[in-house]
Amino acid sequence: MRKIFDNMLRVFLCTIFFICFSGSIIKAETALPEVYSEGAILMDGKTGDILYGKNEHVKFEPASTTKVMTALVVLENTKLTDKVTIGINPTLVDGSAIGIAEGEVYTVEELLIGLLLESGNDCAEALAEHVAGSVEKFAKMMNEKAREIGALDTTFKNPHGLHEEGHLTTAYDLALIMNEATKNEDFVRISRIDAHKYENHPFSNGDEKWAINRNQLFNEYTYYYEYAYTGKNGYTPEANHTYTATALKDGQLLVAAFLNATEKDNFYSNIGPLFNYGFDNFETVKLINSNEVLTSLNIDDENVLPLLSSKDVYYTKRRLESTPSYNINYDSNSINPEEIDVINKGEVIFTATVNVNGKTVSSIDLLSGASYENTSILKFFKDLNLLNIALYILILILILYIISSIVQSIRYKKVRKRRPKFRTRTRYR
Repeated sequence: MRKIFDNMLRVFLCTIFFICFSGSIIKAETALPEVYSEGAILMDGKTGDILYGKNEHVKFEPASTTKVMTALVVLENTKLTDKVTIGINPTLVDGSAIGIAEGEVYTVEELLIGLLLESGNDCAEALAEHVAGSVEKFAKMMNEKAREIGALDTTFKNPHGLHEEGHLTTAYDLALIMNEATKNEDFVRISRIDAHKYENHPFSNGDEKWAINRNQLFNEYTYYYEYAYTGKNGYTPEANHTYTATALKDGQLLVAAFLNATEKDNFYSNIGPLFNYGFDNFETVKLINSNEVLTSLNIDDENVLPLLSSKDVYYTKRRLESTPSYNINYDSNSINPEEIDVINKGEVIFTATVNVNGKTVSSIDLLSGASYENTSILKFFKDLNLLNIALYILILILILYIISSIVQSIRYKKVRKRRPKFRTRTRYR
């Protein structure tokens, strides 16, 4: 009877364990929500891996999500305290605006606040003229920056995103741009401001001028999402609703971009659940730390240099998977240790790839962890080439010949000194 009871207890405990364990699996594997836009992407912000994509490489109009790139170019080419005198063109631009007037003077930061919080098209044009002299020249700078970060399917024609033929991007490119902007501390700080009062710039009728954050995921009464980190929304009749954002949870950064959505409520309501899908199902793990010793370079029996990673390397995995092993591949034969004379600490020795399950997940430089200098006497002979050797031999022969000639001359003089002197007699007959 006791044995039967023990067996039943084991079965009961195993069943409870299975139910609990199964419940955790179900909880972890969050289902993919409906995405209400024609182009969309969910990306790991640290690895660039695509966690979800829908027409992510198809071109659409970005509307005011354009202003993410506008802000990034401005931040990289000005100081926040720079003064901007407003010209006539920004006051005439269509669409959303904070109401700047010709002749007013704003700081770059004040205009960036209007740009990112209120989506001010007037701020965008004023900043473009300040940085580049004209909207056209500024658009060229935007496109150059896009190419630099890998947004190769993007073409900007203006800094605000109003409809213009050929002004296009993709969800993938927009995510790259948003991810790059998130690396800028000033961009993040300004984009997260709730509201800003323009103390010295009231409206012409004396009313206070404010900028209120219109980021849909920061709005606690409609589409609020607790892990929203940065974001920019947009709309024009031609582009429909657009949005790009980053979300941060427990150190994990996700980036999303959405283009051409017609149903506003469903569109914004499901952005938070898409981020949750990424957080619940995927995990970003660090495979390699910056300056971590990965291998070594054996110069000789006495000199072994540690080789360090040039950067942190991350990997995106599903949460139910274990952290994978990796291997480092590089051409060790590209350097002959016997030919090395000097190596400085921190110098790039090899370029390597980090591979997981046969797939390259990153490229890194292997840096010398110490300095080295070849001080052996063999270095002198190693550095000599055949022409130099021949020249040295010729000089040596010449020197020996000169020395030999001098020695022979001295010996000859000594011999002459030792010879007896003879007098000749004259005979008289």
